[in-house]
Amino acid sequence: MEDRLREMTHFSTLEYRHLGPNKWLLTKPFMYFGDLNTVVVPSGFVTDLDSVPRVPFLYAALKGRSIRAATVHDYLYNTQAGKAYADKVFLEAMKDEGLPARRRYPIYWGVALFGHWAYNQYAEKTA
Repeated sequence: MEDRLREMTHFSTLEYRHLGPNKWLLTKPFMYFGDLNTVVVPSGFVTDLDSVPRVPFLYAALKGRSIRAATVHDYLYNTQAGKAYADKVFLEAMKDEGLPARRRYPIYWGVALFGHWAYNQYAEKTA
């Protein structure tokens, strides 16, 4: 119950529709109210919700665990808000979403160590 209450106080309702493989369109603005900052993801933003490498045990353990935090993280990467900042907000948002430490830290360290490729890919799109 405490995790659900935390989630309700930190996130607005995430509303989206499926566009195709790994593409979801936000149909309403989505807000995250964190300790570090408030992030507003606009309606019309396209996200993959949460991308996890298709390594079988990783995929099974981590996929779908934190779609609200992942949407915020995708948006911060997309807007080039700063990789370290985006990753830090992601870690905080996963906690606020109720993800236990044993799940959130492997996900966080994955993006902190290997997310440069995705961050740079977003930079190329905006250049």
